[in-house]
Amino acid sequence: MRLEGQTAIVTGGGRGIGRAICLALAREGANVVIAARTWREIQETERLVERVGSSSRALAIRTDVRDEAGVQHLIEKAIEGFGRLDILVNNAGVAYRKFLADTSPEEYDKIMDTNVKGIFLCTKYALPHLLKRGNGRIINIASVEGKHGVPKLSVYGASKFAVIGLTEALAYEVGGGLQVYAVCPAGVDTEMYSSMFMVEPALKPNNVAKQVTELCLPGTGIPSGSTIEVCKSPVRLV
Repeated sequence: MRLEGQTAIVTGGGRGIGRAICLALAREGANVVIAARTWREIQETERLVERVGSSSRALAIRTDVRDEAGVQHLIEKAIEGFGRLDILVNNAGVAYRKFLADTSPEEYDKIMDTNVKGIFLCTKYALPHLLKRGNGRIINIASVEGKHGVPKLSVYGASKFAVIGLTEALAYEVGGGLQVYAVCPAGVDTEMYSSMFMVEPALKPNNVAKQVTELCLPGTGIPSGSTIEVCKSPVRLV
């Protein structure tokens, strides 16, 4: 129970990687605020968190990370519910597998608004509370496509390159005890991945959740601003 008493917000927590992260943090004793757009999914994650975390409590808050007022409400309810905020996991994301020439402006906006603006908004409004803790964590879920361009994922890749840049810059801005990381998984067995590819990836959501949890623990030893790739081979710090 190395995170007992701490509070974590996980966006995109209704399924896939986000749900796995919620459960992993709960197993370490953290209270978990689950944010996503689909009420049914975050309610299910809430139920699972309260089952696996003997000392953990859960709070499901329907949130669209693209909406500023909604994000402000999320942060306010988290503080109201648990009195503190120690961890922010920016996991919410969307993708379309299309050539750039076939991508509509509306699809571009949805990707960028979710994957980049969503992180900006959540971080902006969580930051004052995280800085109060002196040892808070921000974990941004990027992707290996944020390190290496991939055909038909140009806009998605651009959004994840932006996440890595934001992570590195923010780490310099805040300095001190607040640690900021980007986690870059390779293909993960999620609903989003299976909607774009026919092959089964090597990674499972729990592989990513394990890495995120390790970064939240005290004494991780990994410098703030680092990008960590999670692949089938051992984790790489890049």
